[in-house]
Amino acid sequence: MGRTIHLQIPPRSDYLALVRRVVAAAAGVDDVLADRRVDDLSLAVSEACANAIDAQRRAASTLPVEVAIELLPTGVVVTVRDHAGGFAVEEVDPLPAADDPGRLRHERGLGLPLMQSLAESVTFTPTDDGTEVRLQVVARPPE
Repeated sequence: MGRTIHLQIPPRSDYLALVRRVVAAAAGVDDVLADRRVDDLSLAVSEACANAIDAQRRAASTLPVEVAIELLPTGVVVTVRDHAGGFAVEEVDPLPAADDPGRLRHERGLGLPLMQSLAESVTFTPTDDGTEVRLQVVARPPE
């Protein structure tokens, strides 16, 4: 059975560093994740929180962004929940390929592919008033 840490942060980007620190500290407990994977998870969670904060600002929601960090023997699962009305992942415009010159005009939109490349599993679930992003990073294999 795992342990879970719950955070609620205001929808402000100046709280992202705090979330990264808490995720890194929690994921590093008992060496569940290798240091590189802790960094990957921290970055993926930061992207999920940044997206949640941006969405809530656009929706004028002042409710807190909720972050749950679940420490399991098999790895770490982080859930980020916003209150911004939700979105459909399949409707997000795909980015041009990395070697496409048009990609240089994309200042935003890298968060979803980045999360998907850093975590073993990323799911997006609609909620009553927003979206829940679940990121899972697996533990290092036993030596």
